Amino acid sequence: MNYIDYLLKISIVLFIVSIFGFLISLLKEKNDILNKRVTLNSKIISQKFLDELDLKIFKLGSINLAIGDQIKIYLKNNNFVKGTVLGAKRENNTLCILTLEDKVLELNVNKIKRLRIISRYGRMF
Repeated sequence: MNYIDYLLKISIVLFIVSIFGFLISLLKEKNDILNKRVTLNSKIISQKFLDELDLKIFKLGSINLAIGDQIKIYLKNNNFVKGTVLGAKRENNTLCILTLEDKVLELNVNKIKRLRIISRYGRMF
């Protein structure tokens, strides 16, 4: 056997292992959705902060948003913010997002010009 045969066998094994890894991560995310858990990689966010938010699933204009969705917000001053939706506060009319820099940002809905959903939490396909 030459080296190409060994490389072919190793690549097949690695391909099978990656498929199993993908299936396991898919099952873990499905389990999290069924148990109504969202995993956020942040040092700032605590369960107490998330419990203080009024809305976890809500509609902003014609767009349905839920906790864990990744969005891009275009503001009226021609800036934009990317982040993950944490929830909303009804009394202040604000949207709470976790930015890519691990900061919590509360945006008033009146400052939002346009909103685009990058990815929804729990939807692989």
